[in-house]
Amino acid sequence: MTDQLPEPWYWMTDDRLRATFEEELTREVGPNHALANLSLRIVARRDDCDDVLVALDGGRVAQVHLTWTRRREFGPRWPEAVIYDSMDDWRNSCGE
Repeated sequence: MTDQLPEPWYWMTDDRLRATFEEELTREVGPNHALANLSLRIVARRDDCDDVLVALDGGRVAQVHLTWTRRREFGPRWPEAVIYDSMDDWRNSCGE
């Protein structure tokens, strides 16, 4: 992915950092969450908060706000996630 992202987003190119964030995301997502049992790959993150952009199957993406509780969240509300049909749909929403 070489397209530019809206500020303050940036592509996550550091594999170690990506692994750390993906481990936390996997830990936080409970069985009733919209992202449960999906293949999740973090592709970008915001520079100013704990939001990440997750690539999903079928070209969809999810903007997720990690809680960094280091444990599974209770209920489907957390981590907060908004799923978009495509990267273009996400960009059109300004990634906010």
